[in-house]
Amino acid sequence: MNTPSDGPPRRAVYRRRHRLTKALEFKAVYDARLKAPKGPIVVFVKPNGLGHPRLGLSVGRRVGNAVTRNAIKRRLRDAFRLVAADWAGEHPGLDIVIAARSGRSAKPDDYADLLRSALAKLGRVVEKRGEA
Repeated sequence: MNTPSDGPPRRAVYRRRHRLTKALEFKAVYDARLKAPKGPIVVFVKPNGLGHPRLGLSVGRRVGNAVTRNAIKRRLRDAFRLVAADWAGEHPGLDIVIAARSGRSAKPDDYADLLRSALAKLGRVVEKRGEA
């Protein structure tokens, strides 16, 4: 978390530049084969060299109807926004794809904890490989 000695607190924002939008971007993240399953989500990462993280969401029809899928995507974007503001200095350049598993759901705060845990694990792997 930010303390007064860290300087001004980072704003938790989610802008267009923080999104993965093209199929080739998603494919590159999946092809990197760095993943961490955590409860109702699977988190995939790949270093991007941009200096800021980007997010892609994969929530298929198996998860539920349109209302359910959109609610899950909203919760995942919010979790990413909060988590990315906390660890942007540690792992600034990662492309992240979060895939929701079918038949499972979590509370809004749980998604942030799951994402934080998965990214900590994957961040260590990326650093060990020297890709960051």
